[in-house]
Amino acid sequence: MILPKTFRNTYEEAPERLQALLKNGKNETGSKPSARISRATLLRDHEAHLQRLAEGNLPVKNMILPLPYPPARIKFNDARCILLDDLKINERSRNTAILFRILTAPYIHSASTTIVEDVSGNVARLTVCNLEDSIVDPILLEGGVVAVKQPCWSVLADGGYQVRVDHPCDLVVLDEGSEDVPEEWMAEGVDEGQKEEGSDSGYWKKEGDRMFLTKKFRRALDCYNHGLAYLATHPTPALSIDLHRKKCGVNIVLLRLDDAAHDLSLAISLHASSTPSLSTAPMANPSTVKSWLHNHSTADPDDIAPSIPKSLKDLAARIKFDLGIYTETPNYDLPLISSYVGPLTLHVDAATYISSTSVQPTQSHGRGLFASRAFEVGELICAEKAFVLPGLGDGTAAPRPGALLFKELVQKLRWNGSLRREFFELGDGGYAMGEYEEDEDGDEGEGVVDVFRTELIRRYNCFSVPPTSASLVTSPPPPNSNPELRNGFWIHASYVNHSCLPNSIRTFIGDMHFLRATRAIAKGEEITHQYISPDIDIEERQEKYRGGWGFECDCKLCVVDGSISEEARKERERRFEGLRSMVGKLGERGATTITAIKKIARGLRELEALYSPPATDGGADPYAELPRLALVHPSLFLAEAWRGVKNTERTIEYATKLLRNFGIVTSVKGGRFKVESCSGLINVEGVRALKYLTEAYTLKGEGQLAEDCIGLARVWYVIITGAEVGMQDFLSSR
Repeated sequence: MILPKTFRNTYEEAPERLQALLKNGKNETGSKPSARISRATLLRDHEAHLQRLAEGNLPVKNMILPLPYPPARIKFNDARCILLDDLKINERSRNTAILFRILTAPYIHSASTTIVEDVSGNVARLTVCNLEDSIVDPILLEGGVVAVKQPCWSVLADGGYQVRVDHPCDLVVLDEGSEDVPEEWMAEGVDEGQKEEGSDSGYWKKEGDRMFLTKKFRRALDCYNHGLAYLATHPTPALSIDLHRKKCGVNIVLLRLDDAAHDLSLAISLHASSTPSLSTAPMANPSTVKSWLHNHSTADPDDIAPSIPKSLKDLAARIKFDLGIYTETPNYDLPLISSYVGPLTLHVDAATYISSTSVQPTQSHGRGLFASRAFEVGELICAEKAFVLPGLGDGTAAPRPGALLFKELVQKLRWNGSLRREFFELGDGGYAMGEYEEDEDGDEGEGVVDVFRTELIRRYNCFSVPPTSASLVTSPPPPNSNPELRNGFWIHASYVNHSCLPNSIRTFIGDMHFLRATRAIAKGEEITHQYISPDIDIEERQEKYRGGWGFECDCKLCVVDGSISEEARKERERRFEGLRSMVGKLGERGATTITAIKKIARGLRELEALYSPPATDGGADPYAELPRLALVHPSLFLAEAWRGVKNTERTIEYATKLLRNFGIVTSVKGGRFKVESCSGLINVEGVRALKYLTEAYTLKGEGQLAEDCIGLARVWYVIITGAEVGMQDFLSSR
């Protein structure tokens, strides 16, 4: 088929068109479509979209959710079956379901779309969103039969209609031999990997391995299950162990960690029961092994790990780390952990340390994280392995990282009942569709997950992260580095509230989140960090906080900035923009003259005056220990400019001013450099200021001051990057 030049991909509508439809579309709720597209047209249009998909000429994947609705909790067998003719537009009945036979191969990109028919022969376009789907391993197989719970018609941007499923748990894929499949559909849907009567476990193991190597993971599981079913009547312990082991590995790939733990517990218990020296050991009981895999600890009271083959031990370690291991001591080999992270992996095998913090209510910002003991500057407050962080080597290094994180969150929550409660206890912005409900299936099997609530929790709690925080401060980036930001999710860290004057900084090494103190923290004090760096203007930054997270910051800086008249704030901003423009023009000209530097210094003094109370006022300076954000950029320029012309005294003056304008007040007394007060705004520019001070004091022959500055720079470097990796190069570079 040759596509016409006018072909428009209606399966991949632009987000703005979908948003406009939700906001301004004609309200047809409760009615039935006046006309539906014919079978021939639907099939022809679908074939054209499949060809466009094969050509790879596609837009960036989008994720636009419709207006929220709760997932159906009724089981398919208890639902009342209806037909396409019974459906209404945007009106769902939670006790209904409809059976569909799939007529086409699926179109899989932003969502999975196919053409289906009901038992009366009527056809429709079916789009299922948020599936763990791939082109090589589709869920909607041609000839297969599915049931859709609480179905309705959804309006398309071009005026047509489709059946759309947003909650994956509202889709039920029926086995070929299910008694719910109409008899006339029974002969359809033959696919590779389909079971053959009389095949033994060896055949199914080979078929499962072939499916795994071609990344057809769900079909690999199906094959291994057929092999285990055969072994139920033809027991062969070694082969049973191997098939359970292979199932475990596939389930790990699919983020089905509870299922993986179940399979591994069976493999280990079979190994024990078939080994004379272990046959009476506790590990011969699958429930004992399963409890060990889920105990969130390195404790192994039954000595299971030393008694099992390496292949099973490695899987056990992976499951335990992914389910979460907790430690009471913050002992981490940071260079080793950093070495794990590279272009193809973010996965780090490290335990989570949160025992020195607790979640408690705050006075005005919901729940927060509080210190259970005192912390010194630079001390590790907590460390946490990611709940979800999309990887590097699977095509996720692409635009719209939030959509990628959302998809993995849905997948992990859907299949891991043991992990849902902790996630759904997080703030969701007041979602009105109900609270988390425990599923009857317990820890195993597919669960009911509300994707709308999941997305709200993601939006309010996720982090934008680099592969390592050091990659953001190293210039130029090291070879083979990938500094592109991704969205990741850490549950405990999500409770840390924002402050423009934080007492901690978050850093990342792969999928590990580290939080370190930027100033002394008292026991019982709330832990805070910056969600984003604060804008100079109070109104601009408050608007970002309101729009992104639904709060206004009430830190001391925001209180003081908010008390300044609008006229004074605008004058600060005007002079700041003027200075920034002057600096930009100097950069375009190349070498900076002494005259130009002095002109910027004069402008900085004029801007400084706007932060100080009038001499006649006699009042205390409200910014005495607070950052003066509009002064940071010009003081950084002047520190570097004076350094560039080798003026030692001026370098010291403006490097010190740079620290002061970040709210870090320092002094030199008795030949020692000391931080008198710190607002918590420790960052890479502050480390550079300390480096410049170290150089200048060294040139002046004041070795103790230089040593004090470089020592503090080393502490701050670890705070802002999470590790000492790259420190020497950074501090010694020009």
